[in-house]
Amino acid sequence: TQRRLPAGDNIVKLSEGVYKEVLRKGYEKEFVEPGTTVVCHVTGTETESGKMFWSTKGGTPFSYRAGTGSVVEGWEEGWSRDERGEISKINMSSEKGYGK
Repeated sequence: TQRRLPAGDNIVKLSEGVYKEVLRKGYEKEFVEPGTTVVCHVTGTETESGKMFWSTKGGTPFSYRAGTGSVVEGWEEGWSRDERGEISKINMSSEKGYGK
């Protein structure tokens, strides 16, 4: 089944299967360069099961090196277009989250 995304001016289709909703604009128009260490908090929900995970539990942020394939494709696509300080919600297909 295909999910319907809420309508809104701040929802952008980044690629087939990846949508980004900006919840709070960032404070710099600087985007992530490949090789940069990205530090962020992550909250996720699996649509099918409703199972949640989050990095804020315990207060330790999640970090990864951009452009290295160390995170799922949907996160890489979404986060690479985040401004510094931005809060966004990324909706992705299971293929962009788990692969084919």
